[in-house]
This record gives sequence, structure tokens and C-alpha cells, in this order.
Amino acid sequence: MLHGSFANGRYTSTVLFVLSMLVLSAAYWLPASTDVLWQPRHPHFMSGAVSHMLSVLMYVLAALLLSRQTFFDRAVKWKGALYLWFVALSTFANGNATVAFAALLFLLSFVVLLFAQYGTDTVAPLFTSFMLLGVLSFVVPHSLYFLPLYLLFCYMANLLSVRGVAASLLGLLTPFWLVMGTAYVLPGVNVITESFLAALPAIFDVEFPTFSIPNLLLLLFVLVVLLPALFLFVGSSSPAKPLLRRRLSFVIVACVFLMLLCLLIGGGAPLFYACLLPFVAILASYVLARKETKLLNIYFVILNVLMIAIAISPLWLNS
Repeated sequence: MLHGSFANGRYTSTVLFVLSMLVLSAAYWLPASTDVLWQPRHPHFMSGAVSHMLSVLMYVLAALLLSRQTFFDRAVKWKGALYLWFVALSTFANGNATVAFAALLFLLSFVVLLFAQYGTDTVAPLFTSFMLLGVLSFVVPHSLYFLPLYLLFCYMANLLSVRGVAASLLGLLTPFWLVMGTAYVLPGVNVITESFLAALPAIFDVEFPTFSIPNLLLLLFVLVVLLPALFLFVGSSSPAKPLLRRRLSFVIVACVFLMLLCLLIGGGAPLFYACLLPFVAILASYVLARKETKLLNIYFVILNVLMIAIAISPLWLNS
């Protein structure tokens, strides 16, 4: 049947990657299309073709990182394939290489945080994960909103011991300590600290983003994935493995949390959406890994129609 053949297809990821590159090319040759999407307020280190190339490179690296992980059920075969197609959606959400780099750092930090559950030594993964979060906050100060999400995961995973809290706190403060110390020795580095301190008050402004048709399609896509996943997760005893169930419950909470941030904090919406995509990919994988039925094939078609609509809506609105 339709979605089963696609899920098990040998060239699925390749086809989706090619489609993503086509959408990226369209986004570059029609720069006016970015006017109908969330406008990132984070600084651009560069612009033009180089920015687009670096942006898509970051998303592809994030896709490979996500697809190589096996911390979710082996039956979930969709992570890499779906996320490669989401590269196109991220490109339309923003062409900012800074946001793309921040999204890659967030995913890397989250993967390292998951490693804290694998062994008895949790100090090193916690320190590394929170250190990456500290670096991320210097790149995009809105990343400080992720701190409650990290603490919630540590609580759900029983990682909030004395040593765990100390490692997390030291990891989060280490980038700040290094930058402040370097700025004291080399006054030229003050530009980093001044930029961070200047942007800090703005991140607490609650500002609703200006919605457009692509924005609404993006949110509709997240809801179409989130609600069925939530229904399947709550309404069945599967997955029975406690560790897997705990991780999926966190992914659902993270999706809701990041979607609320997209709705309430307009200045950070591009970053929050880019960081939301991996969690949406995991939930879509969970839903589509169910036993193949006619209803699931219809759901698969709806998802693809939504993805295509999101990809072409900026082109249609600016034609």
C-alpha cells in the first residue's frame, strides 16, 4: 500500500532530499517570498547565496544526526526521511544561517542530553548538553526559553541529583565565564557581551507574531501530527517499554511547549519553529509506524498535501 511502500522505499530519503533542494532553489531565486513568513530578528552574519547554502547545510547535518539515532523504537523508520523533507519547510520559514546553526546546536544538545540515560555516569552528558545550551544562548538569546524544557527532561529522567544539578549549572555557566574572562583580557571581545546584554531584555516581551497563510499552514501541520500522536500515545498501552514511553511523553510536551513559544514570542518564532521540527518528525514517525490501514494511508496523503502546500504557498502568494 501507499505509505508502507514509501516508508520502506530504498530511495525515499534521496527523493525527499532532491525535493528539498528544489524548494531551496526556489526560495533563493524568489527572495520576496520571505516577506510572507516570520521575519527573524536575529543578526545575519552573511547574506545571499552563502547564507542559503550554510542554512541548508545546517539542516542537512541536523537531519543526518536525527536519522542516525536509535534512542527511539527501531520500528520508527521515518525520522531521517521526513526530516530531510522538513529542510524545505525550514528554508521557507527563514533563510537565516544564524537560526539554522542555532537549530543544529539545539538538536545536538538534546541528543547529548538523551545519552545521560544510557549509563551510570550522567555528569559528563549533562555538563556537555547544558554547555551547548549556554553557547546557544550567545548565538540567539531567545534560546534561554529552552532552559525549563531541559530541566523538565532531567526531572522526568530522574537526573536531578546533587551531582547532576551541579554539572548542569556549571555547564550552563561555562560559556558565559569563558566569554566574560576573554572580554576582560581582550577588550575587543566586548562586542559579543554587549550584543547579548542588549538583546536580553527583548526576549521577555510577549508579542504575538503576524500570521500569514504559510504561518497558519505550518501550525496546522504541527497540529495534524501532534493530535493523532497524542491520541495514540494516551489511548494505548504501546509502547510498553518505560524508557521509550518516557521519551515519547517528553517529545509531546516539547512540541506543545515550542508551539506555544511560536504563538507568544514573535521575535523568536523562526528559531522555535526550526527547533520544533525534529520533535514533529519523531511524532510523525510514531504515528506512521502503526499497522498499515486505509485510514493511515489517507492520513499519509493529508500530511503530504500539507507539506506541498507549505512549500508552494510563498511562491503562489508572490506570483
